[in-house]
Amino acid sequence: MHNSRKAPGRDPSRDHENQGRQANARFMDGSRMARGEQRHPMANYSSGILLPEREVLSEERLLLDYLGRLEGNCDGMCAVHIHLSSLRQVNRKPNYIRIAARSFESLINNFDAALFSLANADMVLVCRNVPVRQVDASLYKVRTLFGNDPLAAAAESALDDEFTTWYDLFQPNDYQALAAVAGSLATAAERAGNREKKGSMDAPENSPLNPGNLSVINGRLRNTRIADLIHYQPAMRIMSEAKGEILFHEHFVSMAALQKRIAPGINFFGNIWLFQYLTETLDQRMLAVLGRRNFGKLNGAISLNLNISTIISQGFQNFHRKVGGHSGKIVIEMQLVNIFSDTGAFAYARDLLQERGYRVLIDGLSPLSLQFFDPGLLRADLVKVIWGPEFVGEVPAGRMVELRDIVDRVGRGNIILGRVDSNYAVKWGLSLGVNRFQGHYIDRIAEALAFKQGA
Repeated sequence: MHNSRKAPGRDPSRDHENQGRQANARFMDGSRMARGEQRHPMANYSSGILLPEREVLSEERLLLDYLGRLEGNCDGMCAVHIHLSSLRQVNRKPNYIRIAARSFESLINNFDAALFSLANADMVLVCRNVPVRQVDASLYKVRTLFGNDPLAAAAESALDDEFTTWYDLFQPNDYQALAAVAGSLATAAERAGNREKKGSMDAPENSPLNPGNLSVINGRLRNTRIADLIHYQPAMRIMSEAKGEILFHEHFVSMAALQKRIAPGINFFGNIWLFQYLTETLDQRMLAVLGRRNFGKLNGAISLNLNISTIISQGFQNFHRKVGGHSGKIVIEMQLVNIFSDTGAFAYARDLLQERGYRVLIDGLSPLSLQFFDPGLLRADLVKVIWGPEFVGEVPAGRMVELRDIVDRVGRGNIILGRVDSNYAVKWGLSLGVNRFQGHYIDRIAEALAFKQGA
């Protein structure tokens, strides 16, 4: 534990390319598991949104759990505890703390780093193989923000600097010291939460998303950490003899956790058009996070659900450059409601993607919509039809023959039945000639097959 800068056990100044070859994917997957959440289907509108289901852990508990998973695997890792709780009260205003957190945005977007914003206003930055000068640059911005406070005014090289504490997590003593601090902070936060629970129940719940709060929430989304909120769900081809093949893993963001982090008490789905605007920012954050992956070493394909406006944006062009020659591993999903809002923009985005080697998936069709609309007209590579038990028995036997003809025209290998929650839904799809599925029930099948193959 140190109050001055210190490099971790291995040199953190190695080049960015080397970082990309290392633990980015492991970091995101590990952070996702910190919340103990399961995979769930996405909501109807953009970016693979997850509806609220279970309580999200505190930032302190997330930090503690993350450190627990790092034990024995701290090569090149360091952490910085930024003691904003020791600032004068006048300088600990919430808007100042949010501005301080935004100072680390570039670091988080471009390196393997995560910022934990604690309930007492402190922050803990955890990095793997990040150059010390990059960390210093972000810390300098925070020091400057609070430059009139004695805590931040002290020279950062001073031995008695109380603004930050550095930990070389490769060193057992430093690792144990930070784990102990995280444990104490988690306990304190939970006790404070219990004391405030009754008072918080008096606060207005589920306030609607409106133009007045949209700007503030959107600003928070631009600067908050989302890597640990990314989940994935498999789409699978069901074969005979109890066999299956993973087609891709759809990546999406946990809306329950995101809502709690940036706008607790706000109903994101109260105004679907304002929510659509919010998802455009979320798309850009997703691209920035996933763009850090080494796509050359990606095992299997992935899918992303994006707005059309995102696909034709500069942010996606930056993502494409990072993907390089591996675009064939990526499926881009677009919502039908988004497509019909501007078919010209969709046609441009579709052609752009297909020319670059991506596969295009149309999401959001219902079984009943197939009776009135031929999705083959959209010339996509894949189509996802959303299953729902309300459609059982809705289709006359004669119409089922016509639906099978549509499936044949689109291509049996090009249709995925989504939100499959039962064996009945699988049988319904198979009766139409569809053998590609996604949903809760498929999650269990995929896990069972993975266990069987590993046995």
